[in-house]
Amino acid sequence: MPLVSQQYPFVSDYLAALNGVIDKALEQYSRVFAFRCDLRVPGCIDAAPDTFKNDVMSRFIESLKAKIKHNRRVAVKEGGYVHDTKVRYFWVREVGDQGRVHYHVVILLNGHAFNWLGAYGSSGGNMANRVCEAWSSALGLSVEDGRSSVHFPESPSYTLTHGDSQSKDAFFQRASYLCKVATKHHGYGHHGYGASRG
Repeated sequence: MPLVSQQYPFVSDYLAALNGVIDKALEQYSRVFAFRCDLRVPGCIDAAPDTFKNDVMSRFIESLKAKIKHNRRVAVKEGGYVHDTKVRYFWVREVGDQGRVHYHVVILLNGHAFNWLGAYGSSGGNMANRVCEAWSSALGLSVEDGRSSVHFPESPSYTLTHGDSQSKDAFFQRASYLCKVATKHHGYGHHGYGASRG
């Protein structure tokens, strides 16, 4: 599999977990919508690596799942056939130069149900706003206070197609950045990554 840079050392267990999540999504759906985001912790919250717990990621994922499920229920009520989606994910915990925890995340969805993030910061129920709302909720902040802690990198989303190895390779290469050894901190009793199962 192609990696983002051969200059980095990578954590092989992380690469294997990421690959597994992508494969499961492509086994279930003929088209997969995948995107990357970075979740930071605002200065008003202590994000020291020895005390900041990954529970926040469980809350984020559960909140995002609930928002997506709500969107699908609303779409059903509006009539017509609606594609459902399982929410698959892979995240890593990192500690930056300032000694504060942050997370890099990839989310994978049924590409027939969702296919774009939407305009970041716009009004309306697009995927970018769901991510901001879910992260704010996980931190216990208002959306206004939490929104600036969510960052979408340039060209954050990809469409992967079942049977098209090039589309998978392109996304895996981009997402492999999450699996680099640099900025990973161990020994605090916190898991360095999390991934969906099934």
